Amino acid sequence: MQRPTLLAFAALFMAGGHLQAQNGLPATIMAPDKAVPTVHQTLSGTWLSELKRPGPAGALPTIPAIVTFSTDGGWISSPGDGTQTATQGVWIRVGDRKFLGSGFFFVFNESRVLSTVTKLRINYQMSEDGKTLKGTTEAVIFNPEGLIVNTLPGASFTMTRLSPEIPADFYEFQKLP
Repeated sequence: MQRPTLLAFAALFMAGGHLQAQNGLPATIMAPDKAVPTVHQTLSGTWLSELKRPGPAGALPTIPAIVTFSTDGGWISSPGDGTQTATQGVWIRVGDRKFLGSGFFFVFNESRVLSTVTKLRINYQMSEDGKTLKGTTEAVIFNPEGLIVNTLPGASFTMTRLSPEIPADFYEFQKLP
């Protein structure tokens, strides 16, 4: 690596700052001292999401997911609860740090027969530094024939933008031919 490139990379790395202290998975999944910052007004990139859903007797368990937004307005999410397929969808920017999205996933019964199709309608609000998102969702649940079974408003989420991290052997590796 040439010296000017290495110096630019080091300056970019040092400008990253530290994430605010958080509890749980978001606090431990990122290593702030290794993160390379990305700040812009696009969702493009990979995020760690935590979905909070209301239930009839109080909040349901939080669902973690890894969400990847593409530059062309598509996205895919891999939920961590094992009850549904990956969610696939589309997103658009609708204002200053504001975005709108829609997505779809399938749910199967114990016999692996399709039981429902869920459509999500999503509002996203990006933080000023571009490192976090918060928002709300509305889930419209259909049976396999396309009839609406239920509409569930009121879920909320937070997301943390993931960034490349420098491994311990980075500088030695860069010296290799």
